Amino acid sequence: MQALRPTLTPDEANAYFERRLRADAWASASNVERGQALTQASYLLASAFTFHASAYEDAPDGSRVWHESVLAALCEEALWLLERNPTQFPELLALGVVHAEAAGLAATFDRAYVAPLVCDAAKRLIGRLADFEPVEDEGYSFASTPLAI
Repeated sequence: MQALRPTLTPDEANAYFERRLRADAWASASNVERGQALTQASYLLASAFTFHASAYEDAPDGSRVWHESVLAALCEEALWLLERNPTQFPELLALGVVHAEAAGLAATFDRAYVAPLVCDAAKRLIGRLADFEPVEDEGYSFASTPLAI
């Protein structure tokens, strides 16, 4: 079964951002960057949420009409991606390293600290319209000696 992926047109996104406070990253982005942000945000939301039937309607013409909160979440995620690159956090934090020792060569890892790829605003806007399914590593945390990253 294919994941449901919310999408919207650049014109729809522009209309949202015309009404949004502090959307400077969207306003200063090129049309190509805006399109890339919307596409990446769409795929991230589709992979992070299982949408309930209340999140959309299927129109008589076969098109899908998404709930306004889902579309707002898509815009917020796109803006968040334009404002930062969530994959460029410090390398040790991205790996989940929360403690390291040099002399004893020990390290403690906690995947809960891995950089999130879905912004809090998107999670809140979608709310009860979907189940959020974060990627879980088996065990979430573990210790390793010697330090091997």
